[in-house]
Amino acid sequence: MSGGGWGIPTEVKIAYWVAEEFQAVYREIASLLGIALSQDLEMADVVLVDGIDVRRIPGNPLLLCCGPVVGDNPALRRLSLPFDLGKEATRLLMVGADVQDAEALHPVLDEMLEQIRAALHRECSGWLELPPSPWGAPYALALTHDIDVLSLTEMPVRRTFLGYFYRSSFVNWRRWRAGKVRGREFCLAAAEMLRTGAAKLGVGRDVWHRALPLMLEIENRLGVRSALYFIPEPGQPGLGIHTPAELAPANRASYYDVQRQSALLRSLEDGGWETGVHGLDAWHDKEAAVREYAHIAAARAGAGTAAGVGIRMHWLYFNAPESFRVLEAGGFLYDSTFGYNEIIGFRAGTLQPYQPLGGISLWELPLHIQDGALLGEEYGDLSEAAALQKGKNVLNAAVILGGVVTLLWHNQSFTAPRFWGRVYEHLIAAAQQDQAWIALPRDILAWYQQRRDCRIQVTAQEDAWLIRASGLSDQRSGQPPLRLRLHISPERIADVSVPYETGDGYLDLRLDRPDILIKFRNAAHA
Repeated sequence: MSGGGWGIPTEVKIAYWVAEEFQAVYREIASLLGIALSQDLEMADVVLVDGIDVRRIPGNPLLLCCGPVVGDNPALRRLSLPFDLGKEATRLLMVGADVQDAEALHPVLDEMLEQIRAALHRECSGWLELPPSPWGAPYALALTHDIDVLSLTEMPVRRTFLGYFYRSSFVNWRRWRAGKVRGREFCLAAAEMLRTGAAKLGVGRDVWHRALPLMLEIENRLGVRSALYFIPEPGQPGLGIHTPAELAPANRASYYDVQRQSALLRSLEDGGWETGVHGLDAWHDKEAAVREYAHIAAARAGAGTAAGVGIRMHWLYFNAPESFRVLEAGGFLYDSTFGYNEIIGFRAGTLQPYQPLGGISLWELPLHIQDGALLGEEYGDLSEAAALQKGKNVLNAAVILGGVVTLLWHNQSFTAPRFWGRVYEHLIAAAQQDQAWIALPRDILAWYQQRRDCRIQVTAQEDAWLIRASGLSDQRSGQPPLRLRLHISPERIADVSVPYETGDGYLDLRLDRPDILIKFRNAAHA
């Protein structure tokens, strides 16, 4: 399907017609694709279909069958794609892939969307999309930290406190024997046990008290900023994930009082970091969500840049899909719980932030890489080199697919007995080498909101297209511009009024102004 030969091209119109049960998920799919999918079948050149009777489709558009359909219409050309998109996307976005399934290791939803784009690219010329990659960056990287503990001395002598000594001695000895801990660090961890014991008696500062300043110093040196999620209430383990009528294990409790850390939260916000909630019971009911939101909002009140509160649940407690509705009712801007403790991967099947079905304002920022899943002795237990390579595999997928890689590194991972800070730094360096946009979650979500709000209108002129874009944000916000992709042979382009890049059968335009003029060559000048 050509967009008008070598004269002025015709914009290809793309629509969708799906079963009622899939209406909500296809609206979300349209946003993930970055394609303006209408439901105007009369004007459509291509129609994505799923779960409907194709005999009722008017005209002669190309049908992309994204799921099972019934009926036949000899006048229509059909391409059947090898998935059941409505059902699969609903399951992945709202429940997620099981950690034991092979699909958890791959961005399977993104791969389905790529097959749709590939079919459109192969069959059509003259269609537009807004890729999930900012201008000048192949993907975004969101650095995040769950602040489970600020100091060992604040904790009672229970499993977590004693666990520190167990990891510093027996576990580190085993990892040193396996070549996963350097000899110097093994000795340093032993020395830190003595310092921590003294700190418990009131002499000096323990090693985890020094972890947060060290982490912030590293990020200052690297020129990056991150989001830090704080426990809203001290001494509370919260409700059990499997039996909410009972309490969670006692060692889920944290013992710092965030209300006494207001100066810390305000200084973080004013210094360019983001603070949010490391939730206890917000996953379970609205009252808890509202209360935990209020605790953190009050603790950071007065910070000059504070805006929008995000959350990640402690221990990744979540009751999908009900927790999405609860967190939205609690007022949160976004959640970033949707990931795994055991592995790095793609629970939602995507690198893109998305809005859970049936919601209005809540974003889900999927979690992809967690320190413990790579290096923790109970999960990956990898060497630094192997952990770095696994993390880079996710970054490499983002180079191809776009989206956001969300990285979780606990503050205590930067000091004894873990010493996992080098892997964190190397992953950031790899992303910087990729020219990724490293930004706060709320800033990344603002960019994705702009991508969803942007509306493109094409007006054909004698030898050109005038493209008008509405919904663009003020470029003074510091966000990178959107990227507008026109699927057409670059050989057909005579001139463009904005910076652009060419690819295999497409043109990427820097979308930082409301009007763009594209002039086309005619056949005589081809």
